[in-house]
Amino acid sequence: MLQSIDPARNQFLNDLATLQNRMTATQAQLTSGIRISKPSDDPAAVGDVLQLQSDIGMATQVTTNLNSVQSAVNTASGVVQDAVSLLDQARSLAAEGASTTLTSSQRTAMAAQAEQILNTLVTDSRATFDGQYLFSGDKPSQPAYQVDLSNSNGVDRLITAPATTLIQDSSGVTFAVAKTAQDLFDHRNSDDSLASDNVFAAVNSLRVALANNDQAGATTAAASIQKAQDYLNQQGAFYGAVQNRITNALDVAQKFQLQSQTALSNERDTDVAAAATDLTQEQLSEQAAMQAEASMPRNSLFDVLTTTQSA
Repeated sequence: MLQSIDPARNQFLNDLATLQNRMTATQAQLTSGIRISKPSDDPAAVGDVLQLQSDIGMATQVTTNLNSVQSAVNTASGVVQDAVSLLDQARSLAAEGASTTLTSSQRTAMAAQAEQILNTLVTDSRATFDGQYLFSGDKPSQPAYQVDLSNSNGVDRLITAPATTLIQDSSGVTFAVAKTAQDLFDHRNSDDSLASDNVFAAVNSLRVALANNDQAGATTAAASIQKAQDYLNQQGAFYGAVQNRITNALDVAQKFQLQSQTALSNERDTDVAAAATDLTQEQLSEQAAMQAEASMPRNSLFDVLTTTQSA
């Protein structure tokens, strides 16, 4: 039985197949722009490629989360600034209400203005973003307050959920991004009694004083409103700090993402110039091999049998 008529030709065909496989792989790298598309392409580099892809995925998710939270924080900050402006109006109203020249009917009319300010503050406490209540803490589907003029602070507290949501930056550090309506407008003492800087209570005290034609009460309310406004400004500073932190975190995340993408490109992507050179060399090698093989003498099966019989 003949095992091999021409071992040299078999070797040539094997070598040619190997060369053509290399050419196919090089052409694929040039077409796709990717040098490592599967582990066998460069086993030593696969670990680095996977880690860089994971880093990019994390940075992308962090950026998405920060952008989403940034919009909510910006909205919340605007609401707090609106509330501070309302307290400016309340202070002016209190100063006017403390005047000795006002009549009872005038103070009654001003009481309606104070009530409107209180209503608007409650509306601010129920502000929403993307269908969720901004200041309802961990119960964002429920409003935190409603107007109730029978209470000393003029409102009903509907929920007491804290705001425990944290956001993570690209370094893994987390920070708080929200406050509750109680934090902002309904500050309480440790025993849950109304604090002296309670926003709702200060405005409601002005409403009551004006409705009762109480000049001294209006003077006292003016001091309470000033204290409440100072407190609300302090709380508003929280949102300014969060806005700055988010901006910085976004900048870092985007830089980290760019660095990781650059490193991944260097590790995984095709060096086009080098691959083009390799492909040209491989094509020349194939042509040379084919030419050399064509020039080799050939023995047919008849020649082999004749030679064998003659022997």
